[in-house]
Amino acid sequence: MGDPKPEDAQDRFSRKSRTAAAPANSTNPKPLRRAGTDVIPLVPASWRRKSGRAGNLFESFYHAFHGIAIGLRDQRNLRIHFSMSVLVTIAGLALKIDTTSWFALIIVMALVISLEFVNTSLEHLVDISANNQYHYAARCAKDTAASAVLVVSFAAMIVGGIIFVPKLLSLF
Repeated sequence: MGDPKPEDAQDRFSRKSRTAAAPANSTNPKPLRRAGTDVIPLVPASWRRKSGRAGNLFESFYHAFHGIAIGLRDQRNLRIHFSMSVLVTIAGLALKIDTTSWFALIIVMALVISLEFVNTSLEHLVDISANNQYHYAARCAKDTAASAVLVVSFAAMIVGGIIFVPKLLSLF
């Protein structure tokens, strides 16, 4: 098979719902949309570069929010964690929890979501470095990163239980 071309490696990471690439001899002018390369047409062209440092603070924020959008679009577990954070926030507002409890909830929600982003990034880097081939070390790296998210998720459930169970029991 040989080494994959960089274009082929990028295609493996694109979403399944994307259109397939046209054959080389095709006259199809539409370029293949790759995962994570969609940009808002209103941003300056200099922000669309593929690597290098961000030029200014606004560009840094643009890339950060673009990463959040990619994660929410492509990662099911991230959408689940984000949805649970929204539900916990609504429950906290409805049950009127105290300031200390809010601090604890905000910290554990941020930890879970942040670790999910780190896990996603690590999985993509491992896939790239392993050329999408199976390697036991790649599996261990991905599994241990996922276990970090699992541990923090369990801790967040315990914190949520400590905060919400007494509030819910007092309603009955």
